[in-house]
Amino acid sequence: MTTVDLGMPLTAAASPAASELRPKMNLKVWLCDLTYTQQTVSAETMPQAVAGLATHAATVMDFQRVPRIFKFPQDLANALDTHGAPDVIGFSHYIWNAHLSTGIARVIKAKFPNITVVMGGPHYPLLRPDQVHFWYQRLAGAVDFYVDGEGEIAFADLLLHLNSKPASKVRDTIPGVHSLSPDRRDVFTPRPRNRIRDLADVPSPYTAGLLDPFFERGGVPTITTTRGCPFSCNFCTEGQHYFSRVAKRPRAEVEAELHYIGQKMEPLVKAGTARNELLITDSNFGMFPEDKHTCQILATCQKLYGWPRVVNVTTGKNQRERVLEAVAQVPGTISLSGSVQSLDTDVLAAVERKNISADKMMEIALQSAQAGAQSYSEVILALPDDSKKKHFGSLRGLMDARFDRLNMFQLTLLPSSEMYAAAYRQKWGLGTKWRVIPRCFGRYTVLGREIRAAELDEVCVELPNLSYEEYRDCRVMDLLVASLYNGGVFAAVLAVLRAHEVSPMTWLEECLSQPHGDNLARVLGEFLKETDEQLWDDRQDLMRYATANVDRYIDGELGNNLLYTYRMRMISEALEDLAKVAVRAALTVLRRAGARTGGSSLVARLVREGAAYHRLKLSQVFTSEPPAALEQIADFDIDLLLEDAQAGQESTDVRRYRLTETAMRTFVLTDRQRSTLRTYVGEMGSTMAGFGWLLTKVRLPDIVREVRMAAAGSGSSDAEPSRSDAVTP
Repeated sequence: MTTVDLGMPLTAAASPAASELRPKMNLKVWLCDLTYTQQTVSAETMPQAVAGLATHAATVMDFQRVPRIFKFPQDLANALDTHGAPDVIGFSHYIWNAHLSTGIARVIKAKFPNITVVMGGPHYPLLRPDQVHFWYQRLAGAVDFYVDGEGEIAFADLLLHLNSKPASKVRDTIPGVHSLSPDRRDVFTPRPRNRIRDLADVPSPYTAGLLDPFFERGGVPTITTTRGCPFSCNFCTEGQHYFSRVAKRPRAEVEAELHYIGQKMEPLVKAGTARNELLITDSNFGMFPEDKHTCQILATCQKLYGWPRVVNVTTGKNQRERVLEAVAQVPGTISLSGSVQSLDTDVLAAVERKNISADKMMEIALQSAQAGAQSYSEVILALPDDSKKKHFGSLRGLMDARFDRLNMFQLTLLPSSEMYAAAYRQKWGLGTKWRVIPRCFGRYTVLGREIRAAELDEVCVELPNLSYEEYRDCRVMDLLVASLYNGGVFAAVLAVLRAHEVSPMTWLEECLSQPHGDNLARVLGEFLKETDEQLWDDRQDLMRYATANVDRYIDGELGNNLLYTYRMRMISEALEDLAKVAVRAALTVLRRAGARTGGSSLVARLVREGAAYHRLKLSQVFTSEPPAALEQIADFDIDLLLEDAQAGQESTDVRRYRLTETAMRTFVLTDRQRSTLRTYVGEMGSTMAGFGWLLTKVRLPDIVREVRMAAAGSGSSDAEPSRSDAVTP
């Protein structure tokens, strides 16, 4: 069971006199941030947000009975069987756990009708008519109160009211706390709760010891240094005016928190039982002066504790110089984001993406390369006014700007976004379908009843200028971007293309039109088939199907993230075909650009050797018994080519990269890389879906084979030498 005591570190002051000033809280309170666990742990992050509800509440009340924190459904089920129900139970309510939380809440409410069930989170509509419908459709019979907006002060206020009067006397009285009317005909929606001005009001749940049990269970530490977003994108939860002001946490608290986490993570990382990561939930990290200080503390933690190797965070959309200066404190740890979502001005206007310069965001790729950092951008398919041509154009622009990775998403209509409203859908002609969210499904027994749950999201698949067939074409191109471009999978080929001023997108479009080989054609065909099968017209029909077939989802037969899974399948099942089509397409577009690409030309030989170089780095990495080493006869200095590419200084004079004498490359999977793979596979599983998810969480250099050079003929090896096979363009 995962429980935490609220001890003295959480009191408003250490003195008994100060404690006496706070009202005594006699209610038994449990807080749940549930995640699915049966296929894998779906939300691997620590339950920082609900723990923060407890730390804030303890500053204004004196708990007589210790609140408990739950993340795993089975722990909650065991606690209910052993201890019965609390007086108040709170559930986080996100797109990835909404039905799990309401399903369990409904069972608890049926067994213990006097319990007060509270939910809160961003998975809640903005407009009152939608809120009323949402209660009737999803919350009625399971939930007494819903906290709309920031939760800490509203939840503490609700607890204080419940401590002195029954729930029926509390309705329609607390700002930010919604409830269903007794006759079930209306929803009480009091005025919004004011935002927290200073995050010092929410003491760290880490330094208070609240999250200690979750370290041993493999949780990824999560922190927040700022809250809010000054931008108004209407596809985003934080695009609403309510979140426009940014609140900050004190530097000293952030520093103490990071050192506390580092001390906990150090032995776990060394033992290989925890991922060497940190998640920062800020929406625009690096834009504020305090963020440089945070990065300096992270650098210190890396030296002291060997943690964190990777920091996952969305960097700021403006103030690029300040962002670069902050990230430079921890080289190679934070990837810089230039998340444009689209480069088309009409699309950006439709989604109200204001006060953000797409041109300046594009500069981040080159600036990050100069600073030695990785960069990525995000593109959302099927935003209002989008089309196939515009989507391809955004991909082209971002590749030409030299972003290392493009993350392609589908437009999801979030209940808490402006796009969710019926009037918005009608105005822009949004045609949507429903699908099951990957890894978000399972079945649990709670209080003797089986709960089958699955989470669904509503995605846009048609627009006035984007037919469903064109949507499918865009999805195939997104898969090719993920498989051939992202992370430098074929970086040497890209370097030759860029030296001859050929856009990577031109190459990828040629890859799409080239013969694909049996394995690659099969994988692409199955990708499209699953794309069609995952999408449903009716939400209720899909929910009935998903819960009836939940074991098929858990087993990985259904419901996988298709881009992640099929990127992995391309690499593992069709790597030879992938390398061949990469070479054929590259030589074709290079010839059109005026390069000499005959079979014996230096350009053709470099392209072939470069493709084989990357193929061998990836070869058999994801098998249960990968060979320790592979070899390649080398005629070119691929490492020099990649160094030039990193600096944006590729040369059309291929002789620059020709070795003076033939050498031998050895591709070695090191013990460190094997350990990293074991750690991630232990959490995510060894299925194609698990490996595909792994590729989104770990840097490729941390798991692909390292390359070592030696003069040809020196030493001995059992590895089979491989020369780059000739490929007819």
